[in-house]
Amino acid sequence: MFKLHTQIARTYRRIILFKALSRIMGVTPSFFIIQVIGAFLVAFFDGMHLGLLAPLLKGIIERDFAFLHQVPVLKTIVAYFAPAFPENPNTFLFLTLVSIVFAAALLKYVIDYLLQIYSAYKKELYHFNIKQFIFERYFSFGKLYFDRSSHGYIRQVLFFLEQMLNLLEIIARTLVAIFTLLVYLVIMVAISWQLTIFALTIYPILNYAIRWIVIRIKRAAESRTNALMKLSREVFNILSCITLVKAYSKEEEARERFRKINTDLRRFQFSVDQKFKLILPLQEVIILVALLLLSAAVAFIFVKGKAGEVSGFLVFFLLARRSVPLFASLNLFKAEFAKVESPIRRILEVLDDRDKFFVPEGHKVFRGLERSIEFRGLNFAYFQNIPVLNEVNFTVEQGKMTAIVGPTGAGKTTVINLLMRFYDSPSSAIFIDNIDIREFTTKSLRAHIALVTQESLLFNDTLRNNITYGLEGRVSEDQLIDIAKKARLYDFITKLPKGFDTEIGDRGMKLSGGEKQRVAIARALLKNTEILILDEATSSMDTHTEQLIQEAIGEAVRGKTTIVIAHRLSTIKHADKIVVIENGRVVEEGSLNELLKKRGAFYEYWEMQKFY
Repeated sequence: MFKLHTQIARTYRRIILFKALSRIMGVTPSFFIIQVIGAFLVAFFDGMHLGLLAPLLKGIIERDFAFLHQVPVLKTIVAYFAPAFPENPNTFLFLTLVSIVFAAALLKYVIDYLLQIYSAYKKELYHFNIKQFIFERYFSFGKLYFDRSSHGYIRQVLFFLEQMLNLLEIIARTLVAIFTLLVYLVIMVAISWQLTIFALTIYPILNYAIRWIVIRIKRAAESRTNALMKLSREVFNILSCITLVKAYSKEEEARERFRKINTDLRRFQFSVDQKFKLILPLQEVIILVALLLLSAAVAFIFVKGKAGEVSGFLVFFLLARRSVPLFASLNLFKAEFAKVESPIRRILEVLDDRDKFFVPEGHKVFRGLERSIEFRGLNFAYFQNIPVLNEVNFTVEQGKMTAIVGPTGAGKTTVINLLMRFYDSPSSAIFIDNIDIREFTTKSLRAHIALVTQESLLFNDTLRNNITYGLEGRVSEDQLIDIAKKARLYDFITKLPKGFDTEIGDRGMKLSGGEKQRVAIARALLKNTEILILDEATSSMDTHTEQLIQEAIGEAVRGKTTIVIAHRLSTIKHADKIVVIENGRVVEEGSLNELLKKRGAFYEYWEMQKFY
């Protein structure tokens, strides 16, 4: 009883999994209706042309086809065309029967081909739909999800989709197999119900043997999936930090770690293949034994005086033998599902809303800053019970520069991430013009903010496309040149063989740190928003480059609301307000002179850097 309940629960879970994925892929009932109708027609015509082989063989052996006048349906066809062949009716009956057998076989193959083409077309369509859905869903996750997850995971999920979608074709073939087996069964019963009962005794034995293998395939497939995920993460980690690996001469260790994971994957994959490929030989052996026993039974019947029915028994053997791959396809479906059940669960993890850290959308459109941005008792934690920000209170006034300083890990960048709505802030904690930031749509809010981060975010693309990224409409060459000059980037670009159309490599690896930052600043200047955020924007620059960029920034911040995060305090000498954050709390705020006079936390930082 327990096993029955477990089997029912497992079947129900599989149905739920498949229904969830079918909805996402856009699979409609019409797909299954067409599959069922097509499978039935394929089976019907297959059974017809094979079933008619018995009377065809009988007529050839006896050299007399007159019995066709007594066969239902056939006698109607014969009666309709018989007057056209009055001189040689036996030849006419033979040609009629051969024509019907050929036509039935031809229709079977034509419908089967069309059904396979339809399935292949739908498979690609559903593949497109679910890939699009998965990719778009990733965009809805909060930044905190990506902070905690491997970026290589989505690549593996897309690979799993390929495996899962193979089920659609397998389902189509399984439907054909089911209907064909039913048709074969009807014909076999018509030939000899005793032999049919004997032949059916093989199926429980075969099913038990296959189930034993399927269970082990499922276990090996789970291990393979885990190894595949681990390999994907390892590859991403190594390649994304290849400079670090080489700097510490850890190539051999990385190779060995990759080799170990790859060896595990190979072992698990071989285990799956080994068990999967055992299914057909095992079936063949069991079927062969059954057919030999069936031959003995037929011989016994012949002895009893039924040798005249040799044509029927030959067709019976043919149907019994042809049913082997059909029954195999039913077992292979179980095995295939066992192989992809684990990947399907991984795909469904993406659909689960837990730990995705969604940032809820507001409904108001942000039209622009009029008065101020206020942080009122802002609290935030990346992990439960480990606060990053504690009761942060300060105001950013419109049209002025506000600098945020403090030690590494104080929470400065977290404040910016919350303002940009990368993370969801607590209710009534951040206000823009006295409106809770959570009430604005993220798109309208970010449209009014230009952000330059400490780590320059660049695509493996041209300088032109990196500078103009995110802008609506066309940017003229004159605009591009003007912005490049303001970002002190133009002289560098003119020395490049392809100018603005130069490819900069993965994450801008062909550029120096200062050049990367200047590209990011050029992008922000070109966006020309009223709010400008500079998060350690000059941290990767030498003194000369920093001086040039400060000139560009000085021009860019005129009339704008600017928030600057800086370790190098020389970059914020002209800030209207400086906010000092330590351990997630605001400990001081005021102008440069006011804070120096207080001789508090900021004064200590200033003294350490000796910027007078």
